[in-house]
Amino acid sequence: MIDLDTFLSQLVVGLFRGSLYWILAAGLTLIFGVTRILNFAHAAILVTGSYITYTIYVSTGSYVLAFLGAIIACGLLGAVTEVLLIRRVYGLDPLYQLLLTFGVTLVVNEAQKLVWGKGSVYVPTPEMLRGGVAVGAVTVSYYTVFVVIVGFLLLLALHYFINMTMMGLRLRAVWRDPVMSEVLGLNPKNYYTLVFFLGSAIAGLGGALLIPAITVGPGLGDHLIVLAFIVVVLAGLGNIVGSYITALAIGVTWSLLTLVTPELDIVILYLISALILMVRPQGLFGER
Repeated sequence: MIDLDTFLSQLVVGLFRGSLYWILAAGLTLIFGVTRILNFAHAAILVTGSYITYTIYVSTGSYVLAFLGAIIACGLLGAVTEVLLIRRVYGLDPLYQLLLTFGVTLVVNEAQKLVWGKGSVYVPTPEMLRGGVAVGAVTVSYYTVFVVIVGFLLLLALHYFINMTMMGLRLRAVWRDPVMSEVLGLNPKNYYTLVFFLGSAIAGLGGALLIPAITVGPGLGDHLIVLAFIVVVLAGLGNIVGSYITALAIGVTWSLLTLVTPELDIVILYLISALILMVRPQGLFGER
């Protein structure tokens, strides 16, 4: 029998995990929603953001500079990758896109080992976010609350940007009909580069938020990209709001499954994902 405090504790852990999954999947969803590119290198860029956060924090002792540095550097990395490599495969078979971005993943992983070594790195939790608030017998850390709030604010920011701004309107025009948008004076290539910058910058944010929570080492992105694809595909490719709900649902479900079947939690999660896609191949919320 699971007591209430244990349930609440795992629920909080699930919300924390789900928020991190959402931040990981958000950039991937944004990029696919506009460019129709499934960027396999997205999680490797996120892990690079963690490493950059570590480097800047060790050099300056400033979390603000470390977070901003990771966001900007990852955004630029994504934009440069799009201009130099990914731009060559637009309109080609998705297999070429996956192979190219998988190759980028391998290069980024090896570059991480060359620059930061094969060991793991870690950044302590910011001092102002240490400690926690009691919810019954369960103590919820301030950092957990911070990550959940950041995830929700990111959802609001993306929704407002895409649906309420002129730039968002242009992005939607490029997504719906690149040829017609070019006739109307928009250059789709410029907007694709912008989207890769924004999506990769979000990945950098995710990397900055991840490293105070767990140690980061080479190859971590290979595990994270699987989770990101599960979120994006189950939600419906390109669906921002659906990805947020799905990420939280996966985080909470996975966390609670560890209470019931700790040995099979990840297997059950994959089985649930397979069953959902059998019933709704377009995803829970439909493709956008």
